[in-house]
Amino acid sequence: MQGKRIGEGRTAEVWEHGAGKILKLYREDIPAHDAEREYEISKYAFGQNLQTPRPFELVADQERKGIVFQQVFGRSMLGLIGKKPWKLGEYAGQLAALHYDLHKLQGPDASGRQKESLKSSIIAAPMLLMEEKTAILAKLEPLPAGDRLLHGDFHPDNVLMDGQAWIIDWMNGTAGNPVGDAARTVVLLSMGTLPPGASLSTRFVTGFIRQRLTKGYIREYLRLSGLAYSEVNAWVLPVAAARLTEGIPLAEKEQLVREIRRRLRPESFRSGH
Repeated sequence: MQGKRIGEGRTAEVWEHGAGKILKLYREDIPAHDAEREYEISKYAFGQNLQTPRPFELVADQERKGIVFQQVFGRSMLGLIGKKPWKLGEYAGQLAALHYDLHKLQGPDASGRQKESLKSSIIAAPMLLMEEKTAILAKLEPLPAGDRLLHGDFHPDNVLMDGQAWIIDWMNGTAGNPVGDAARTVVLLSMGTLPPGASLSTRFVTGFIRQRLTKGYIREYLRLSGLAYSEVNAWVLPVAAARLTEGIPLAEKEQLVREIRRRLRPESFRSGH
């Protein structure tokens, strides 16, 4: 292992790896094909002239896969929002503009794997009744497929700022309908949990920032794209259900389930399931 560890997340650690490079080293429980897929989609995105770190090579460190990337010396947009909350509106608009520009690009293939992936995740989702899954899949079915480049996990912690904005972490990148990708960002921004023991004031401030960031993002994305909010909102239910298969805290899953059932209730779940 070269250098020192400079960051970590749920799926990987980040290590220094020589001059101007970092190694994103996946955790032991991440399948090798996930690393290989991120490497391929990262190469594709870089080849589209997006502002994203250059991927150099796929490597193996004992039982763990990793990707060597160009190092970007910048802070995450999320970190900057925490330091300068008065600039929240500006950052929200910038986040939306980056996402909209990304969505103008052709995806890595024309098959539109987005809906197939959502369907598989909804079927496998824990904490939902079979009739709830059936109702959600019925909502997903008529939504239009697409062939645009999608990030799949677009939020302020995956944008690095060093005078310009860099998009990182293409692990969930695919081809499909940009409206569903925007809905995924709405879910990520608006629904999330704080660590146990967070103070009431921290919860209030974080909740306020989440609300403002979500509203600012979607307002600008709709302005740029010409979409109606109803078009994005139609994707929120299947996207939220699919997220239940991810390695997120139980409290966040419970929050997602409450929102899913709230959205289902007017039609067929008045009995309190």
